[in-house]
Amino acid sequence: MNNQEKYKYAYALTSVASTGLSFVEDSLVSMMSDTTDLARLRSFYILLSYNFELVLKSRIVMVENFSDKQSLNNRLIGLGHDIQAIANALSKDLQELGISKVEKNGTQYKIGTADNKEVVIEDFTKIRYDFLDDIVRKVDSQEHTRIKENVDVLFSILKKAKEKNEEAKKITP
Repeated sequence: MNNQEKYKYAYALTSVASTGLSFVEDSLVSMMSDTTDLARLRSFYILLSYNFELVLKSRIVMVENFSDKQSLNNRLIGLGHDIQAIANALSKDLQELGISKVEKNGTQYKIGTADNKEVVIEDFTKIRYDFLDDIVRKVDSQEHTRIKENVDVLFSILKKAKEKNEEAKKITP
């Protein structure tokens, strides 16, 4: 599979992520201004996790070699929702996205950026089923501000991923 073929899948991943992040951003303003209802906020946490995963997986598509669409699909499915595993697979390529570190911390991932910002991304599986583990999340009046800041940082990472995917598309293997 050449880079032009891989790019169409990477582009689809970043397009979905862009749409998802825009939805969170717009919804914070229009539908849920300052709501601290955890049931509603869970949807945002799920979307942030899922869309960040897609951004990282778009880079997996572009930096790894695949014989065909099925091998690409198998790789992405094999990585699952484990952001730490995806980050480990990208290793040095994370820096190109402005990511300095990814650390799993219980039910969350802490994403450090090159410009000393930190984003907290929920574990996709844990946030969906946290109530089964009797996890009670504390939400305060600053939750919307934190989510908005996370979305801004994720858009920055997304932009860099798109740029790197475009650059890789032009390289003939």
